[in-house]
Amino acid sequence: MAGLVAAVLIAGLIFSPFLMGKSQANQAFAQGTGKQKHITLIASEKEVQVAPDNPLHPGGIKYNAMVWNDTIPGPVVSIDQGDNLTVTLINKGKLVHSMDFHSGYGTNKANSGPVKPGETKTWSLQGEIPGFFFYHCSADALNGIWEHIANGMYGGMVVHPTTEEKAKEFYVNYGEIYGNNIPAILSGIKQNATASFDIGKFLNSANDLELTNGMAFKYVPAIGSVAKIPLNANASIFKVKPGELTRWYIVNAGPNHFLAFHFIGSMLTVRDGSAGPGLGNRYGMIDKNDDTWTIPPGSGSVIEATFPQAGLYVGVSHSLADVVKGGAFAVLAVDNATDTDHPPGTMVPPKGSESVSGPAEMQNNTAMMAAGNQSQPSVNITVTK
Repeated sequence: MAGLVAAVLIAGLIFSPFLMGKSQANQAFAQGTGKQKHITLIASEKEVQVAPDNPLHPGGIKYNAMVWNDTIPGPVVSIDQGDNLTVTLINKGKLVHSMDFHSGYGTNKANSGPVKPGETKTWSLQGEIPGFFFYHCSADALNGIWEHIANGMYGGMVVHPTTEEKAKEFYVNYGEIYGNNIPAILSGIKQNATASFDIGKFLNSANDLELTNGMAFKYVPAIGSVAKIPLNANASIFKVKPGELTRWYIVNAGPNHFLAFHFIGSMLTVRDGSAGPGLGNRYGMIDKNDDTWTIPPGSGSVIEATFPQAGLYVGVSHSLADVVKGGAFAVLAVDNATDTDHPPGTMVPPKGSESVSGPAEMQNNTAMMAAGNQSQPSVNITVTK
C-alpha cells in the first residue's frame, strides 16, 4: 500500500503545473493539421507461449498473459506529425484495464482512465511531437500497473516527423517475464503448468525471460559455432539490403531493467524527440555512430543503422544475462531483401501512409521467401560473436 501511495504521489507531482517550466508549457507543437486516423485496441487475458522448445527450456514455456489485440506486444501505432488519432479501447477481459500513451500531451490525451470488463471507451490525441513513444496498460489507475506491463500489455507509437528520410523500418519490443512454475535455465525440467506473474521475482528484478516481440529467442535460430545450441527451429529473420538505411523502433517495456541496445557489426545513430525551437518538424540527433545505447524501462528509441556488407548481424541487449534469457534478434543483409519482407508484426507504416498499423499480409516474410528469391546467397544464420 505504501508503494501504491508513493506511485500516486509521484504521478501527481509529474503532472503538477508547478513542475512545468514556461519553456515546456509554451512550446508550439503541430496540432490537428493532418489526417484523421483510428485504431481499436482490445484488452484481454490469454495463455501465450513465451519461449520455444529448446535445451534452455525443454518443451517451451506458456504464460498467463495480458494482451492488446491478442498479442505481446500490442500493434505498432503509426501516424504523422499533425495527424489526429482516435483510439477505441474495448475491454474483453475479466480485469480492469486502461491505456497510457506516452505520446499524449495532456492528461486527457495520454490516459484513458479505468475501463471495466465489457466496457468501451473512445478518445482522441494528436501527433504533436515527433518520435517513438511507449504505450501500456495502467491497470486500475496505477493499481496493478506493474503486473499488467510485466504480463505483456505494452507497445509503441510512432509519430513521423514531416522531414523524415525514407528507410526500411522495423518494430521491436523488449520485455521481461517474471513467472512461477518456470524451471531454471538448463535444468532439463519441463514446465508442468502454465506460469503466472510472480510478485516476489518482480520485486527482486529476477526475470525468467527477456522477450523480443513476445517470445524469448523469437528471431534467433541458434547460437554457437563449435558448440552449437539450437534455440528456435521456427525463428523468423530480419532481412535488409547491404548499405541501405534502416530505422528500428525499439521499445524497452521493462518493467524493471534498463536495455543496453547494441548491433553486432554496425553502429547506431539515435534520433529521438524533436530537434529544438524552430526545428520541431524533424527528429533530434541524440547520438551518432555509437556502439551501444541505453533505453530506460518504459521508453522507446528511434535507432538508425546501416549494415555495410552481406552477412549476419545481431541486435542484442548487452546486459548479457538478458541475452541468455532471450534478448537478441538476427538481421540478415542480403541483396534480394525487399521493402515488405518483414517478420510478422514488425512492419511500420511509413510517413504519409494511410495505414495506422501494419497489415499481417504485408508482414509475412515466410511467404515472400517461399515465392522465389532463388538467387539468395548461402549465409550461415547461426548467431555467433
